[in-house]
Amino acid sequence: MAKVTLRSTHGLVTLPNLKWIGSVPAWPVTANKQMKEATMLDGSRSFAFFGVKHVWGIVLGFLTKTQLDAMKTLNSYNEVLQFVNHNEDTTEYDVVISSFNYEPERMDIRQLERYRVEMTLKES
Repeated sequence: MAKVTLRSTHGLVTLPNLKWIGSVPAWPVTANKQMKEATMLDGSRSFAFFGVKHVWGIVLGFLTKTQLDAMKTLNSYNEVLQFVNHNEDTTEYDVVISSFNYEPERMDIRQLERYRVEMTLKES
């Protein structure tokens, strides 16, 4: 599997390869068209278009505590990051982490200590 990276002013972080238990996680991508709509005095509508902004839903499962800590550290950086998903292409996107949550995975196996991370990246 090709690598997925996030670069900050603190360095480059390669996201862990996808691992999961159960169904395969999805990484949905939304490409929202940025536009502004106005109603003219005569009642007609006018649109101004400003390009497309992407939103990525990232799910990483079966992470070790060390990998979880790296993701938490990355989330703590309040800055614009550079995101590249080499599974799709080599385009670099400026993004921010707009949501981040994690939880223990497979609590029925006490010694496993694995975690699941979900985060949303929004193109800035």
